[in-house]
Amino acid sequence: MSKPKWHKVTYDSEYDGWVVHIDGKKYGLHCGECMELRIGDRGIACRLELNRDWYVVMREAAFNLRKNETYQIQFV
Repeated sequence: MSKPKWHKVTYDSEYDGWVVHIDGKKYGLHCGECMELRIGDRGIACRLELNRDWYVVMREAAFNLRKNETYQIQFV
């Protein structure tokens, strides 16, 4: 069984949302999408949401995504 692959996620101002980069292409992410967000050396299950800003909801916390940051995710 192969290891899940981590994908780069960035904010795209033209799309006005977050996009995942897979095999040289960008795909828009939507509210309610579930994924694992890499924090340190591990993945934390979360869900992407939008209020005034984009944020992720985890089991015990939620935090806003910073538009100038790059994150890594894998789909669950």
